[in-house]
Amino acid sequence: MQSHAFENVSFTIERGEFIGLIGHTGSGKSTMIQHLNGLLKPTSGTVYFDGEDIFQKDYNLRKLRSKVGMVFQYPEYQLFEETVLKDVMYGPLNMQLSNDEALKRAKDALRLLGVSEDLWEHSPFELSGGQKRRVAIAGVLAMDPDVLILDEPAAGLDPGGRKDVLDTIYSLKKERNITVILVSHSMDDVAEYADRIMVLYKGDLKYFDTPEEVFSHVEELEEIGLSAPQITYLMYDLKKAGIDVDLNANTVDEAVETILNAFK
Repeated sequence: MQSHAFENVSFTIERGEFIGLIGHTGSGKSTMIQHLNGLLKPTSGTVYFDGEDIFQKDYNLRKLRSKVGMVFQYPEYQLFEETVLKDVMYGPLNMQLSNDEALKRAKDALRLLGVSEDLWEHSPFELSGGQKRRVAIAGVLAMDPDVLILDEPAAGLDPGGRKDVLDTIYSLKKERNITVILVSHSMDDVAEYADRIMVLYKGDLKYFDTPEEVFSHVEELEEIGLSAPQITYLMYDLKKAGIDVDLNANTVDEAVETILNAFK
């Protein structure tokens, strides 16, 4: 019996956007992102990058993968070199860059990710979970991608480490104007960082809109096994209690603002 991972899915992502990709387990998130840099090829349809079909004859997929960087879930399992610095240099060297240029890129990426210089000559396996995650992301960033795809980059981290990693990714997006696609099970994370949110359900793109619009469909999200951010539920409870708050507030900062306004 034939089945489809996706069917009739079409979307466009603009340069510099921060996209949140959500959906319950088995909805097709990981399958989708692997199409975006040519790791998987669709049986029908096309994938375009900068206006070019990435599966056309003679298209340079190797070059594409340097421009569309992917950080898989638990990326620390991808670490393998003797030192942190060598691990981050591996990608640029594989792009045929000189040792000097690869070294410069690795150092720049590690600094951007906040990895202390005193750790650069250490084995990556000696680092904490959060530090390993940063090193793995630095390894992709050192290839100077235009698009950074991250599959649950904060999975398994404590709340402090989670916020540090996501804040760093958001800062990189703003500083370098790169496109970020964040796969996450955390509604709070995508509400906090994403410009737009994609909601997948059984291979179907249910929503692709702003956090305010997507999380206004609380009942519909719950029907497909998802939820809204905790702040959204708090806003609904306050509204039911007669407090005039904005139901579109999905983050802590937005909640603080609307609650203060309500009590003025």
